[in-house]
Amino acid sequence: MTELSESVACALDSAAQRLLGGKDVAVAFSGGIDSGIVAALAVKYAKNVRLYTAGTSGSHDIEAALATAPLIGADIETIEIHDSDITDYLREAMAITGTDSPLTLAFEMPLFCVMKTCKEDSVTGGQGSDEQFAGYSKYVGKQDIQLREEMVKDMAKLYKETLPHEKKVAEHFGKEIAYPYLDKDLVAILRSAPTEAIRPVDQDVRKKLLSDAARDLGLGYLADRPKKAAQYGSGMMDAVKRICRKRGITYNKLVADLRKEMDGYSRM
Repeated sequence: MTELSESVACALDSAAQRLLGGKDVAVAFSGGIDSGIVAALAVKYAKNVRLYTAGTSGSHDIEAALATAPLIGADIETIEIHDSDITDYLREAMAITGTDSPLTLAFEMPLFCVMKTCKEDSVTGGQGSDEQFAGYSKYVGKQDIQLREEMVKDMAKLYKETLPHEKKVAEHFGKEIAYPYLDKDLVAILRSAPTEAIRPVDQDVRKKLLSDAARDLGLGYLADRPKKAAQYGSGMMDAVKRICRKRGITYNKLVADLRKEMDGYSRM
């Protein structure tokens, strides 16, 4: 590996020890490299660890998580999301957080289900990895300045919209949520790293620096795990589309209708 990947590995290891050490930890686990590294480090430092994977029956995340969990050495619980549950979950998440963004609600649904289900007081996962390591497909082909500008915008959105949403959910369910990928030392390392070390090679090779760090941590089996966005890997968006087709509306209209319905009840 490289000096940079070793620094990343050390920063992640230290963050996990500080944030998760000695605690009973639930890991929102998709079976991919992001949550996989956090899960493996949780096993190393936490008092007890349980992996939770939320998704529809036969979804990519559930299959990947069940295959990877034995390698990490932690027990796993799957949370099956049924089409009949979707609108109730959306209503509950909207009521708790005030969020109206359809994308945020879909992306956050697996974590919402984990925090609603788990018994552990501390929850963690791979949040922040795509922003930190340029993991989104839209970053592919971007030149240095454009790539950094896009990453800065996405980090700002993460802190302004996503984290407040998650913290409201965590507070509602009496949980504490930890973000190893947003550790200040790791942020500093990646901010000063050469853009070339972070830029995606192509659509199939993204977050190579994180893959190298996984190998430095002795987690080579995670280094090349495929990753899908949470709303797709979990099967959440497919479920939403099925519901919307039955109703003859778009997902945006579904969320808007639920908001109007909720506002109507609140005025009664």
